[in-house]
Amino acid sequence: MESVSSGIELAQLQDAIKVAVDAKELRPIIISLNGDNTWLWSFPRPSKEREETGKAFFHIVFEPWLNGPTGLPGPVGPWLVYLNLAAPPAAATAEDIDDIVRRIETTWAACNGRTFKQSESPIVDAILLGFHYSDHLHEPTLRLFDKRIPVVLTPQGQNTVQALNHFEHISLVHDMAPNASTWRSLQHSDGLPEWLSPIRLPGHHELNYLFALIWTRTSPDGQEEHQAIYQSPHGLRLDQKPLQAFLQSSPQPQPLALFHGLKESRAMGMVNTYGADGGLRLWRMLGEPKHWIVSHNLPLEYAGVVMRMLWVHDTPRTIEWALGREGSEAKGGAKTVPRVLHIGSGQASLL
Repeated sequence: MESVSSGIELAQLQDAIKVAVDAKELRPIIISLNGDNTWLWSFPRPSKEREETGKAFFHIVFEPWLNGPTGLPGPVGPWLVYLNLAAPPAAATAEDIDDIVRRIETTWAACNGRTFKQSESPIVDAILLGFHYSDHLHEPTLRLFDKRIPVVLTPQGQNTVQALNHFEHISLVHDMAPNASTWRSLQHSDGLPEWLSPIRLPGHHELNYLFALIWTRTSPDGQEEHQAIYQSPHGLRLDQKPLQAFLQSSPQPQPLALFHGLKESRAMGMVNTYGADGGLRLWRMLGEPKHWIVSHNLPLEYAGVVMRMLWVHDTPRTIEWALGREGSEAKGGAKTVPRVLHIGSGQASLL
């Protein structure tokens, strides 16, 4: 199959774009950049913005990890903690991602009888970091990007990115308070447009949280509506107060997609990544999002003294296994089966 850049499936990408153009309404395009937890999220811009910018989509690179292994910093860091992707990413450089974005915009313009003309500004609109561990906030990869691209991240990662002395604009994602009645009360991250609202819902441990990105748009019938993309790489307990506050807040967004893995991960014999079982429970609590996107699910390479001492390891699971467990515990009739999408490195899909 023909490809653009390193391993991106060109024909499949163009088909996804053409489907988006042919539809009555533009939909978000997602592309897996490393087969694990690094994504390109392209959200349709409001029509006025499309005319003003000449771009059909707002392009977000989510948690880029493209360039080599990760672990603890310093010369002895890899001897202590070492993680690596099991296979090379589909996009190996920032230029590869620029090529993908350019392809999206060029194809959209051609389908509409236009010519895409790139401005002097970076073609990627933002980098979004939902977590601060080094496999989510990967310093060598971040240094590859244009310094003018806004970085939106959690307060826990702010010092790390500022210490790079690379990016010109850094803004924060804020936690939702347990007593909040609306997510709109949170201070907006100015690295994103007003119609994209990032929210972090912390859990009992820093590994276990829910990240929400709410897309506000005008529906075909002219009404304002909100659709939510959720991302929880390790899962979280469902009794956490910020999550409960969000689920009871207004306006309540339509659940569009959940990015969540299927594998379980353990350290010292204790589960810290809840996998298919926890993901299924979360999917139901969030109102059964239209898409379950399998993410942060690769069998990573773990090495280093600390990783061995903690006996860090993964256990593969499937959605069928989780449904079987749920069925043995549940009372009442049959429940909805989620639409689980496995999007391989370099593949694209519409939401």
